Amino acid sequence: MSKQKTLGSPLERFTRMMFSRIIAGLARALHEEDFSVAQVAALHLLDQDGPARVTALATSLGLSASAGSRLADGLVQRGLLARQEDPEDRRAKTLALTPLGRRFVDQASEERVRVILETARSLPPEISAAILSAIRAFQRG
Repeated sequence: MSKQKTLGSPLERFTRMMFSRIIAGLARALHEEDFSVAQVAALHLLDQDGPARVTALATSLGLSASAGSRLADGLVQRGLLARQEDPEDRRAKTLALTPLGRRFVDQASEERVRVILETARSLPPEISAAILSAIRAFQRG
């Protein structure tokens, strides 16, 4: 689909609205919890992908190894991540969410789902029903 046909389309307007509402929630969380975007992204990546080495996490975030290490250190100090021995290389360490880190990610996910459902319900009934049906199908599949 060309850029001209995409901008202003119903799908683009809906995703723009969803993004605006989700990113506003993220901005509130960043402010309230004193997090950087990279820190929140790191927590979500480790939630989705499981434990990872610092270098792999840094690469996923577009950071240098030293910046990734500093980011991880800050999250470890706050009790959100734990360093563990890498089962494949005992000299290396991996990062994993702690229970506190898991709680943060779970709360952010609950808020995101709430925003999506609230937004879907504010649309015309036939569109809202189609979106909620698609979400349910995605959950099953």
